Amino acid sequence: MAGFTIHLAVGVQYIEKHKNEIENEQEFIKGVIAPDLNEKMTDIEKDKSKSHYGKWGNYNYFIDFNKFLDTKTIDIKKDYFKGYFLHLLTDYYFYNIDFHNESTRIMKCKDTFYHDYDCLNEKLIKNYSKIDKYEFNSIKKYMKTLKEEPEYLKLNKIIDFIEKISDFDIESEVKIIKEKGMEGLK
Repeated sequence: MAGFTIHLAVGVQYIEKHKNEIENEQEFIKGVIAPDLNEKMTDIEKDKSKSHYGKWGNYNYFIDFNKFLDTKTIDIKKDYFKGYFLHLLTDYYFYNIDFHNESTRIMKCKDTFYHDYDCLNEKLIKNYSKIDKYEFNSIKKYMKTLKEEPEYLKLNKIIDFIEKISDFDIESEVKIIKEKGMEGLK
């Protein structure tokens, strides 16, 4: 999963770029972090494969977007589920497309991105200052900061990624997935 700060940056940029689409920003941001927020979930929801609608772990990152979209309790027109969907898109593109090489390298090293997230968090929070507008004490402990250079992830590439994902139009992405399946995602 991309780190909480990356997800929040994507969410705040999405709101900024799609002002007329999001009615309840707080609900949207709750959805943006929901798949990774384990503290208040049931034991079933704590399983990343279930909360991410696919196979998760051991560097196997498959998200079944149709399963998410076809779930009867999900209404993609609601801001919370738009945020949830954006989270899934972010993770999909992060591991499978934009940072695939880094993910492969880190897998070979039997390492994680967590140290790199901690190295990037302060700069991302400064760059996307609207992150602080949303109070989620439950995730602050995961947004540690280190004054070191990241080993695998580069700040400029992360910022480009955040901008790319926040440019997506959720409605269009849903339509592409329903019409073309995973092949529609590039």
